[in-house]
Amino acid sequence: MPEPWIALYDGPDEAADALRSLDELGIEGVRLISPAAYPAVHMTGRPGPWRLMSWLALIGGFLGLATAIALEVGSSVAHPFDVGGKPVVAWIPYGVVMFELTMLGAGVTSFCSLIVLAFLSRLRVPKAARRAVAGDRLAIVLPAIAGERSDAVCAALAGASAQEGAP
Repeated sequence: MPEPWIALYDGPDEAADALRSLDELGIEGVRLISPAAYPAVHMTGRPGPWRLMSWLALIGGFLGLATAIALEVGSSVAHPFDVGGKPVVAWIPYGVVMFELTMLGAGVTSFCSLIVLAFLSRLRVPKAARRAVAGDRLAIVLPAIAGERSDAVCAALAGASAQEGAP
């Protein structure tokens, strides 16, 4: 399998211009590796798995809420205290604990999913691009292209400060 082409850019504007040029050429499989969340990252249509984080946080919040309800109702039923004629399971005082465990579940899930998704998305990036983005530069990674289109791709990547894999 041929090595992918990697073009390094010093700023997000130059990378965005190159992405527009590659889009006009109809090149598929282009990725932008960035040390920050620049708007150019979304130009590739593949910003990463981060849209999963909101769903995972929602699931974690529901799990925290279910845990709070189970703990409070379970402990009240296991140790029923008669307090002035109030019902054993009284929902009003449980509200604070339910809120806190909902937020705790959503927060812990968000933090853990951030770490796992960052690790998994890093595995799909070539090592050369990872080393290049260790600083403040951006890297455009695209599959190796042979034939007559390679000259047009090299022209589209002309503003790069360095290139690897390109002819």
